[in-house]
Amino acid sequence: MRKAGRGKSVGTAWIWAAVAPECRLTLAAQVGNRNLYAARRLLRAVRHCLAKDTWPLFTSDALRHYAHVLLEVFGVWQRPTPTGKPGRPKHPVRIPHPLLGYAQVEKRRKRGRVVEVSRSIVFGPEQEMLARAQGLRCANGRKGHINTAYVERQNLTLREENGRLSRKTLAFSKKRREIQHQLDFWRAYANFVRPHRSLRVLAPNGSGPRRGLPRTPAMAAGLSEHVRTMEALLKFRHWIYQPY
Repeated sequence: MRKAGRGKSVGTAWIWAAVAPECRLTLAAQVGNRNLYAARRLLRAVRHCLAKDTWPLFTSDALRHYAHVLLEVFGVWQRPTPTGKPGRPKHPVRIPHPLLGYAQVEKRRKRGRVVEVSRSIVFGPEQEMLARAQGLRCANGRKGHINTAYVERQNLTLREENGRLSRKTLAFSKKRREIQHQLDFWRAYANFVRPHRSLRVLAPNGSGPRRGLPRTPAMAAGLSEHVRTMEALLKFRHWIYQPY
């Protein structure tokens, strides 16, 4: 995405997104540079969306900032045991919470094509993390595995539905503020208004359509009881996330 403004040089920006694959709910979407500050903003927003005692399995690419920020947001303080020896005591350090799980997926490309995919467990017991990943079934019924396919598919949908991300057109965004507003609106629309095909359920007593009843990600996450309309979305301002 190009960025331009009065008195500012043209640069690039990144779209940061976090998705809950179980219900296809977009937890956060924001614009920022590919640095530690943007990663901190994203994971703090994700933490704000989660319940107090919820510990999901986080997966991401190999960007080093994620592990650092996960320790800040989801880690716990550990105070070293006093040794009884003279000298200044050691400072407390951040360690991963016992229930915190984090895995990275690194893709190596050659001439624009993915030639190798490597997965590594950063936080959490390996066997337990693999079992949690297998619990998330794929669309074809097979066991799940550690991957970033859901958020990558979400990025594709975002590019298809948001003209501000189109390249070599007059629709591209000139300011980050405007594309952030568009992302907030799109996230509310994708979560509450647009039904997701993979979330359909059979109607009770077989009274519904053959393909199942439509559900939105918000309905699958228990945040809504029915498919919202665009009119209701535009009238209810609190649906759109306001970045802090």
